[in-house]
Amino acid sequence: MNQKNPSSGDSALAQGQRVAEELASALAAAGFTFPSLRGDYPVMDRGRVELGGISASEASRLAAWIRERTENQRGRGQVR
Repeated sequence: MNQKNPSSGDSALAQGQRVAEELASALAAAGFTFPSLRGDYPVMDRGRVELGGISASEASRLAAWIRERTENQRGRGQVR
C-alpha cells in the first residue's frame, strides 16, 4: 500500500507512522505515555494514527492537563 500524500510525498502509511512518533514524543515531553500509539494503515488514502488504549487514570490526568491549558489560554484571550 504505497498511497501518496500530495502535500508531503510520503506514503500515507509512512506519514501515519511519522506523525505517531511526533505525537508520542510530544506526549512524553508532557509526561504522558500511550503504550499502543502507532502509525496505522491508511483510510481513504490518508495517514492514520492509532492512539490505542491507556488507563482510565492516565486519560483523566490527560483531560485535566488539557483543560488546565485551555482555561489558561482562554484567560489570556487566545482560545475561543
